[in-house]
Amino acid sequence: MDCTLRDGSYSVNFQFDTETVETVLSTVTAAGIEWVEVGHGLGINGRKISETNISDEEWCELATRFLPADCRWGMFVQPGLASLDDLARMADAGMKFARIGVDITSYEQAYTHVDRAKELGLTVFVNLMKSHVRGVDAAVRTAVDIEASCDLDCLYFVDSVGQFLPDHTARLFGEAARRLKTPIGFHGHNNLGLANANSLAATNNGASIVDCTLAGLGRDAGNAVLEEMAAVLELQEGKRLYHTDMLAHTSEYCVSRLETLGTDRELQVLGALYGLHSKYFPALADAATKHAVDRTTLMEAVKPQAYQKDLSRRDIDAIAASLLEAE
Repeated sequence: MDCTLRDGSYSVNFQFDTETVETVLSTVTAAGIEWVEVGHGLGINGRKISETNISDEEWCELATRFLPADCRWGMFVQPGLASLDDLARMADAGMKFARIGVDITSYEQAYTHVDRAKELGLTVFVNLMKSHVRGVDAAVRTAVDIEASCDLDCLYFVDSVGQFLPDHTARLFGEAARRLKTPIGFHGHNNLGLANANSLAATNNGASIVDCTLAGLGRDAGNAVLEEMAAVLELQEGKRLYHTDMLAHTSEYCVSRLETLGTDRELQVLGALYGLHSKYFPALADAATKHAVDRTTLMEAVKPQAYQKDLSRRDIDAIAASLLEAE
């Protein structure tokens, strides 16, 4: 699945120009990519949190205009942000699949949206964000529970912080493929430079689909690189599966030349090491500076609480202050 125009929107502050949108949509489908995700990085209604130059309805119009009629395209959905009525509104506008994204620790929140999406005739994915906070057995048990509780078409494990190692990914997908009837997918981030390796480990151990973006464009450290994965699969299979040359050309002369937001490499690596999502990075950096505490020490202290609940900026500031007091 190509996610350049969804996850990639984070890197351009949710401001894609129409020429880039047209080029990407035209290229990835001509190159043989069957699934395409578009829209705000946060999903439907994401502009309520971060402004964008393209509305949800406009994304649907662009997808309908530039994608072939048989292309399977859709949008990301977070239950706390997108309502059931929003699902219906996007389905009416032509959306063909919905990816329901929920934290693995609160996966039951997906059920109502899954049921409504199926009623609307959509292909339905459940994306288990922050899958790294559960070990292999617990993650697979969660997937089994979801499969038994609702009607879905694919279940994704999401390495939201880029912490997975290929051996872990292979074990997770091998066990999930053994215990599930539902197709499984993988969405990885590249904090440690392993998004491609993890995607390959997933496909070689039961994953039916993996997410990639041109030039690896994506939130913070980015995603698996579409043109590179196309080349890897061609080498592995000994035959052409996608038009790698077309993807590589578009990556070089269109996507990789976009003006993207700067990222903090230190926080990317430490975020993966301590399993902390990039949404915490601004608060972590500010708290470390304010209280004159080491970033590594602060992240190590934040980790246990972040694995249990969603932390606010105030929570992180309080943890930094407590470290200063302890000294």
